[in-house]
Amino acid sequence: MLMKKGLIAGLGVVILLGSGIYGIHSVSAAGNPQIIETKTNVEGSHAGKRLKVLSQFKEQMHQVNQLKEERLDLKKQAVEKKDTLLDLWMAAKQSGHKEKLKQVKEERKQLKALNKEIKIKVTAGKDDRKALKEAVKKGEGSEQFTKLISDQQAINTKMKEELSLLDQLIAHLI
Repeated sequence: MLMKKGLIAGLGVVILLGSGIYGIHSVSAAGNPQIIETKTNVEGSHAGKRLKVLSQFKEQMHQVNQLKEERLDLKKQAVEKKDTLLDLWMAAKQSGHKEKLKQVKEERKQLKALNKEIKIKVTAGKDDRKALKEAVKKGEGSEQFTKLISDQQAINTKMKEELSLLDQLIAHLI
């Protein structure tokens, strides 16, 4: 019985405090509607400025997106070729074709070096994107877009080289 009374009293206190806070909040919002309007206008103007800056670079953004799409397609092809290469490598190991494996050794070193170069360029591309984001905030970005596009093109070129090396490896292991 005592526990029920305590629970009811506690619930009453929570309801009173909750309604008091709600009442204070609604009074302050109703009493000063200019604060709300000013806040939304500031947000709208900031978004409007950013949209205006981004609209200047619409063509470059499309080009960057196209290069990303191409890179993803190249990655997909590389994964498929690496999967084929894995099967061929395992078959050559199991069948004991040591001469095939020796023949491919130098090309695998080239592939590893090429992958390191790609990794460096991808890291540079990430840094370029960060610099671009900061430049767009300032209302600039033409140079950063040019640098980003050239880095993306270089990555795609390196990935095409990787695909040709993978083709050579596959040809040697068949």
